[in-house]
Amino acid sequence: MAGRSANGRHGLRGHAGRTAALARLLHKECIQLLELYRNSESLPSSPVDGGYLVSIPPLVPQLSDAEKISILHAALKECLRLLEDVITREDAEFSDEDSEYKRKRKTVRDRLGHLLTSTEQLLVDGQKFEAKVKEELDGQEASGSFGLKMWIVRVLQDLVHWTGQTSDTLRSMPAAPKIMSRRTRRGAGKIRK
Repeated sequence: MAGRSANGRHGLRGHAGRTAALARLLHKECIQLLELYRNSESLPSSPVDGGYLVSIPPLVPQLSDAEKISILHAALKECLRLLEDVITREDAEFSDEDSEYKRKRKTVRDRLGHLLTSTEQLLVDGQKFEAKVKEELDGQEASGSFGLKMWIVRVLQDLVHWTGQTSDTLRSMPAAPKIMSRRTRRGAGKIRK
């Protein structure tokens, strides 16, 4: 493939750029999904209190980019699991016909799956972090359908937050020369002569 070194680092750099673009697009779609849900359920636009459902280790500056991506990958994985739970419960509880919200929900789920695959390809050295889910729906079930709707809003808020964090982190990653090997840089210098 043109523009790719023997070790594939140029391809990795291009992949990181595509992953960042995917994260940005997904973040916008998650914002739209939350807005569609609030409008369809006539819910206020103010955030639901209680913090985020998904928690991860803090993204402190001392972490490497690979560690940050690994931590965010874990958060996104839990977000996908929660979104799939939302879809199952919504379809069982509120049997709606096809709607713009349901179409956007499917798009978000599919893109989130693609983003997970894409970020997984950026992970190095098998580093794996785990995210924790602070509160499952089970505690909200006593509140009936309103409790379910509030829980869905919290899941969607998490999606907006964690896709935004991923997008920001990927965009702020330094330019590629740092990820190129010394051998690749030497080879690039010889080509310029």
